[in-house]
Amino acid sequence: MAAADEFDPADRRLPERLWRWAMRWLSMGREHATLASQQRKVTQVNVAALMAMAAAALTSLVFWRTGNAALVRGAWLNLPFVLAFSLVWLLNRRGRSFLASWVLFLLVMADILMGIFFVQGTQLFLHYFLLVFALVAPLLFPVSHWRSGVFLFIINAALFAYVDLYGVAASPALALIDAASQALVRQAVLGSCLVLVVALVMISEYSAALSEWQLQQLASSDPLTGLPNRLALREAFSRELARRQREFSPMSFAMADIDFFKRVNDEWGHDAGDRALCHVSSILRAQVRAGELVSRMGGEEFGVILLTDPEKATLAAERMCRAVEAAPFEDEGRTRTITISIGLVHMEASDDEQSALRRADAALYAAKNKGRNQVVVA
Repeated sequence: MAAADEFDPADRRLPERLWRWAMRWLSMGREHATLASQQRKVTQVNVAALMAMAAAALTSLVFWRTGNAALVRGAWLNLPFVLAFSLVWLLNRRGRSFLASWVLFLLVMADILMGIFFVQGTQLFLHYFLLVFALVAPLLFPVSHWRSGVFLFIINAALFAYVDLYGVAASPALALIDAASQALVRQAVLGSCLVLVVALVMISEYSAALSEWQLQQLASSDPLTGLPNRLALREAFSRELARRQREFSPMSFAMADIDFFKRVNDEWGHDAGDRALCHVSSILRAQVRAGELVSRMGGEEFGVILLTDPEKATLAAERMCRAVEAAPFEDEGRTRTITISIGLVHMEASDDEQSALRRADAALYAAKNKGRNQVVVA
């Protein structure tokens, strides 16, 4: 279970679930990208296109409601872009992410420049969107296409500097709007610029955290069974030993080994052996409680951390043996009974990870010598 300050993509709280749903919807097309960084760019471009579409649609509605001739003309100029931004999603969905990024910038630049030169001039601060898209250009292109990001940064920054320095006159009809309303529009433009930057940064951070979590999962998971691997077991051991020292809570460790596993490989083949490992793994995983851990230590050997008192831990280990025995392994029409032997250690105050492993291994060896399919407590 993830700690409170750790990234957890399975967080069940409502805001996190809504965020994950939105991210899945906004990440359409990322399945075509092979690298995590490229997938992040696809999501960011989709978000930028969505925000540009929303801004264009909202601006058009507001301009229409004013009844001002210049702003109504601006609303009509905006309308084709509301529809055109959906082309970015379509291109990403078809795996054309590089083209989608270019289409996004071309549409944004065209929309802004038409608004500046045909309606608003620089009076309502619309040109500040050029500055924002200059800053985010390197963010929306992967490293392999850095030249495009740099080129668009230069172009947008140069256009912003030119219109800001020399100014562009607004349509005369805009003078009919009172000063307070114009100030409100300028604040809305600057606020929209800020929201766009914050949204892209948040998505970048979320995607980076998700990529890091996925890498950690790959490093700490067994690729065959999906169980935590030996590295994850060692980390869990250290964590639980530290908690045990603070809280004086009980802890046991079980080392399980599949009996006569070599026979499965020899008689049915190694593919069947792999499926037998997955079969046993799923049974053992179902036998532990939340917070406890079943890991594959290597080969046909499993490690189990049990967080309960010694008596219940012994019963849990016995239950694992019986559960595996009671669920025959079926493969390609063949059936055979599989059993496991378990060496169990009830942790003492002097135990550390290495001593627990040694004692569990000795108990497992004793269980094998006594006839297998049983639990021996060290």
